[in-house]
Amino acid sequence: MKFKVSNSKKSHIILLISFFLVTTFSALASNPASSLSSKLQDIESVYKSDSQQALNLAKELSVEYPENAKVIYWLARLYPIYSEFELGYKYATNALELNISAHDKTYMYLTLAYYSQFKQNIPQQYEYLEQAIDYAKKTEDPELIVEMLSVYSGTLASNNRVDQAMDYMTQSYELVDNVSSPDALSTMYNALCTIYLQTGHPDGAIEAMLKSIEYVMLTENTQQLSVAYYNLADIYIQTEDYEQAINAYKNSERYSRTSGDIIGIAYAYMGLGRSYLHAKQYDQALAVLLDAKQRFLPENHIGNLIQIYGDLASVQLNLNMYEDAQDSLTKLEALKPYKTERSFETYVQSAETQANVFFALGKIKEAYQVQQNYIDQLRAYHKQQLEISRESVFEKLKNSIYAKDNQLLILENQLKKVELDKHKKQTDLLILTSLFSICIAIFVTFILSRNIRLQKQLDKLATTDDLTGLYNRRKIMAILSQRFNDFKKSKQSLYVCMFDLDLFKNINDQFGHVMGDAVLKHIADCAINIFGEAQPVGRYGGEEFLIILNSKSYQAAHAQLEEFRLAIEDLDIPGLVQPVTISLGLSEASINDAYQTDIIQRADTALYDAKKSGRNRLCGK
Repeated sequence: MKFKVSNSKKSHIILLISFFLVTTFSALASNPASSLSSKLQDIESVYKSDSQQALNLAKELSVEYPENAKVIYWLARLYPIYSEFELGYKYATNALELNISAHDKTYMYLTLAYYSQFKQNIPQQYEYLEQAIDYAKKTEDPELIVEMLSVYSGTLASNNRVDQAMDYMTQSYELVDNVSSPDALSTMYNALCTIYLQTGHPDGAIEAMLKSIEYVMLTENTQQLSVAYYNLADIYIQTEDYEQAINAYKNSERYSRTSGDIIGIAYAYMGLGRSYLHAKQYDQALAVLLDAKQRFLPENHIGNLIQIYGDLASVQLNLNMYEDAQDSLTKLEALKPYKTERSFETYVQSAETQANVFFALGKIKEAYQVQQNYIDQLRAYHKQQLEISRESVFEKLKNSIYAKDNQLLILENQLKKVELDKHKKQTDLLILTSLFSICIAIFVTFILSRNIRLQKQLDKLATTDDLTGLYNRRKIMAILSQRFNDFKKSKQSLYVCMFDLDLFKNINDQFGHVMGDAVLKHIADCAINIFGEAQPVGRYGGEEFLIILNSKSYQAAHAQLEEFRLAIEDLDIPGLVQPVTISLGLSEASINDAYQTDIIQRADTALYDAKKSGRNRLCGK
């Protein structure tokens, strides 16, 4: 049914609507705090997934609210993400003069530390990081504390202070049970990666960085993903795995492009260029290096331009582009007054490239002179590296001595007593020598025991699954490889079981991933209780596990696995109202097996049969 409204009534309605709209907009206009709060929440919600948008929002707010503490705080946090360290420093120092919380002060001191790193002022960087840790502890937030401890640990490790780095990493590890923040966990694994690199464990470093990336993925922070993949690629370069390095640099470029980080793209292209050069893919190397050069030139990134010109010259030489190679070398020569950490190595390598260019152009005399210069520089470079290595070892030794109850001060005082007591000089000198020998013996014992303890900590982190406490995939496969080799020699029985949780996805979907993690932990504890240390159990992947049995017969292995299956069925997990079951596949090693993976394949097939025939059962091959 339709109603007809008179013209007078229409006028009244229009007036009422107009009054309502005017009142509403006036209220919004009179309450700018509400608008500011809403926009700050917008920054908070997007800064991880789209830091460029967050920075743009903060810039807009700074025009309208230039003195607001929270706006200044966000500018200080966001500018360093895009290598704007000077601006980050400016806003961080400003924010610290305002009334901000201990949480916000923590990140402001972190920004100041990044600025000091940019300025290569390492002592100042340490001081700012220690202040960041102090303020983090005032918040009593374990996730913030772990994040700051891990940043400091990684910084110490990158400057060859591994002992101190391990101390801070141990503090982080003590709190990690109370941490679920992907940011804090990714930072911790980043630091662990640096420690592995400094202690000569590249495999552990790669695994730690992959774990860090796994946590960054949860935050959807494309800017951080770009940096993480760039760092991973650098490790692959060090291990000469150029194919993996190329893939990682491509991921870094992709995420930099998504986040709008132009300089990040340039870094990725620079790394790609070096990877392609080592992989002898010269055409691809030339394209990305030229692109990286064009991006770094306006920013005047001298250190990066030095590396790019050096790599460009090598690429152009291999492509017979001799004039272009000479031009790159000329530009590199012009940058020699600028000294950077990596420049000396690049200049040494460029001397060899220059000699080869002269040879190619038929300038034999010039080539010979440059080649001789290259040899001299190479000798100087090796000597420098040896001195750096010696200084590093001496620094570690010195720090360890200072940490050992001031032993040197005690010995120095004893020496002064010897000098003053001339009548007993010979006797006291013998006593001093004995004391010194005892102190050295104690000191050496202390250093060895400390190194053993640190090595055990590293080994545990590298071989253990952090959720379940079982061996990780790399370790369980290494154990199986050794057991398989023993089997081949002795022909003693070897049994392998693969098992996984039935309908585990349903548990995660209905009860959440926290409950899913609790189920995995209960199953791991049950496995350790039944199989003990002699029969290793490892997390093969996700909810799939691998057991290496030392049973004397197939029947004995089958019986023990049945006992385990029934024990899982009887588990009482708090908060979970449905039973947990597993399916198992048992396989016996055969003399016809060429590799240990043959046993795993049969166990996996048996596991599939168990799943297909109804789950919660054991099948064997």
